[in-house]
Parts: sequence; structure tokens; C-alpha cells
Amino acid sequence: MFKIKIPAAALLSVALMGCEPLTASAPVTTVAAATPVATTTAAPIKASNSIKVQNVDVTMLFDGVALQPPAGQHVFMYNNTTYVPLRFMSYALQKSVSWDAKNLKVTVAEPSSSEMVVIKEYLMNATSSPSFAAKNITLNNVNASYVFSGSTKALPKGQSSYLLNGSIYVPLRFLSESAGNSISWNSKTKTITANSKNYEENTASAKPTDKGTSPSASATPAPAATPAAEPGGAAGGSGAAGTGSGKVSYESITSETEAKLNALKSQSTSTLFGIALEYVNATDAATKQSIKAKGIEQLASFKASFNSIIADAEQKLNTNGYSTAIIAQYRAAFEAELDNGRAAAEGLGK
Repeated sequence: MFKIKIPAAALLSVALMGCEPLTASAPVTTVAAATPVATTTAAPIKASNSIKVQNVDVTMLFDGVALQPPAGQHVFMYNNTTYVPLRFMSYALQKSVSWDAKNLKVTVAEPSSSEMVVIKEYLMNATSSPSFAAKNITLNNVNASYVFSGSTKALPKGQSSYLLNGSIYVPLRFLSESAGNSISWNSKTKTITANSKNYEENTASAKPTDKGTSPSASATPAPAATPAAEPGGAAGGSGAAGTGSGKVSYESITSETEAKLNALKSQSTSTLFGIALEYVNATDAATKQSIKAKGIEQLASFKASFNSIIADAEQKLNTNGYSTAIIAQYRAAFEAELDNGRAAAEGLGK
């Protein structure tokens, strides 16, 4: 079976920094970086600064539908800015989102038909509201950049991105408005409302006129129907979908997943190996500390991408009715390689 292999030398930085093993947790993207970013200069990385906040209990309406983040994810306020999980928010806005772990770049775009199926499946499970429990949480700053439909947009001054348990948290208003949605806040009911232009136009046209209700009006227009399967399967696919139901084959899902994991492996190998060499060659404590901070942020970034790829695969397997046993194998193989790398690195110091 497929086995994820990361050279032990590249994991020297893991042992040097004393980080915990990568574990599966809440994902951040629909599809993580599918191919290595060849010869691309890494984005500037600043030392990781942590913040301590308390989650808040709010109601969120997206095109008239109440949605809540998955269990274990939060909404919080920091410096008068509301932050939400990136993947949850992007999906709620019905946008695809990808994460370039090496360059710390988020890309938000219109989803393909196959991505929309995944998004709608995700949103079906986001309508139930888990019981709220106030928690104090600590998040690390991530110096991420953002691209919306091909255009780079900078975060407003004083705002940032944060990482918690493999999930990226972003300013709600920045993400919503950059994706073309209006956003409003009702302080009395603690309700956040985000509406797309199509929803607002359709809602306005659905209002009764003097002559009665318009024949084309509907009570609450659905936010874009689930697209029917394209002939021959999804665009760019191998044709393995094969049936009129649009079902994707098990082999297609696992092959795509393994290609993404191998791409992530290439990124992590080159990046972590370079950081490890920098750390070993550093001669003063201040330089080592700076390199360590950079390494920790990159490790967290790769962790988020790994979790995202695995979560995306698991969701596709579930959607198409397949066993998800291979997901545990992916995770076990990945963490076994991390343990081997950590042990080898520790041996170098003896």
C-alpha cells in the first residue's frame, strides 16, 4: 500500500524544536497544495506570536441559512474583529479554498462542480448547533497572504491570521467582503448575517407586488443547486465516475490523495531540511531562536495541509459510500515516519 516517506534528515528540525507529532485534527481546505511550488521564494515568515482569547456564542446566517462551525472549532473576537475558521467560512460562502503550506498562501475561488458537491455535503453537517461552552483558547499568529479570484488582497491594518489545532482563523468581514458578500452584525441578537449578491437580488424579486406574488418568485431561493454530474465524470477526471449518479471510483479518490501527499512531502522535505541546516549552522542563541520560530510556523503549516488533504479524502470516501479505513493507514504511516525521523535526529546528538 501507499506509504508516506519523509527523509529523517528533513525531520531533524522536528527534534531540535521539540514539536509534538502531527495528529489529525480540524482541516482548513477543500484541496491543499496539489503540486510543489517549484523555485518559488517562500513568503516572509515572522516569529509566531500567540494570543489568548475566549470563544463567543453567536448566530451566523449565510444566505438565510443558519450555520455553525464543526465541533472543536470556534468563533472569537480580538481587537474588535470577529474571527472564524477559514474552511468553514469559505464553504459557507460557497467558495473553494486552498492552502499553499510552503508560501503560507490562501486562495479563494469559485468552486468546480466536483468541489461544489463536497461543499454542499459539508454544509449539510454544519446546520446543527452543538451546545456552546465558553473556553479560553490560545492561537498562534500566521503571516498568511490571500488571493481572491486571482487578485491578491491584504488584511486590514491591525488584523492577522491565526492557527489552532491545524485550522486557520481569519477575520470574518475581510473574508466575506473579499469574496463578494455583504456582512452585517446585530449586537442585540448577536447575529452575523452574510448575503451574496444573487441571494439579495432574488430575495428582493421574491417580495409580493401590488398585483400579487411574481410567478417566478420563491420564498427563499436555494444558494445554487447541486450541479448534476457532467457526462463522463467530473471535468479533468479519468472517466472513472462512470455512472449517471456521478459516483467517483475508490481508486480515483485514493490516487488523487496520494498525489497530493507526495507533493506535500516534496515541499516539506526541501523546506524543513533547509531550516534544519540553518539551525545546526547557527552560532548564537538569538539566531537559533529566530530559526526555531520559523521552523515551528512551517511545521504548523504543513500539519494543516496534511490534515486538510486527509479530511478532504475522508469526506469524498464517505460521500461516495466507500470504506475510510485507508485514512487511518495514511495517518499511521505519516506519524511513524515522524517518529523515525525524530529518533534518528536524537541519535545524531549522542
